[in-house]
Amino acid sequence: MKLISRIIPSAVLVLLASGCATMSEEECLIADWHAIGYEDGAAGLQVTQLGKRREACADHGVRPDTTAYRAGRDEGLQLYCTEHRGFRLGRAGGGYNGVCPAGLEGLFLRGHQAGREIYLARNAVNQVAGAISQRQQEREHILDDITEMSAHLISDEATKEERITLLADIARLKDRHSELGVEIEDLQYELAMREAEYQEVQARSPYQ
Repeated sequence: MKLISRIIPSAVLVLLASGCATMSEEECLIADWHAIGYEDGAAGLQVTQLGKRREACADHGVRPDTTAYRAGRDEGLQLYCTEHRGFRLGRAGGGYNGVCPAGLEGLFLRGHQAGREIYLARNAVNQVAGAISQRQQEREHILDDITEMSAHLISDEATKEERITLLADIARLKDRHSELGVEIEDLQYELAMREAEYQEVQARSPYQ
């Protein structure tokens, strides 16, 4: 792969670090379009990024060197479109935006699929764990409500009608508390299965 040996001006370095397509007049005038294209390619950005930069520089009467940009972007894609990069993207839950050339896309997608399997398995674990946590919190709130209602039930201020209503509400909350306990048990069993699946997916991945 051809290396970029020229020194990139500091203003361009700031632009590349930000990844922003909005460019000032100075940035457009001193831009190293090969370097910018390389960074865009290495970041996996689509070629439409050039169009955004072209529009930004057109406001300052500057036309990008599209040939240099595309050459740099092609080099950058060589860095981006690897099997391990695809794996890391998939594992993080990122989607593929179709930027890799045909000769590299197959390996990239293979890595991406393997990473996405881990992402989905981990996400399944997190969803079940979140459902358990939600129900546990609801049970705690129910117990707080029952305690508050019970205190009012035995107070001198409670009327007969209020006590009847409170008893019915307390009974309803106790039933819900029991239902949640059963749901939590079922979810804990499901969580164990999802965690086992997650460990299995991780173990068979060749990219660890």
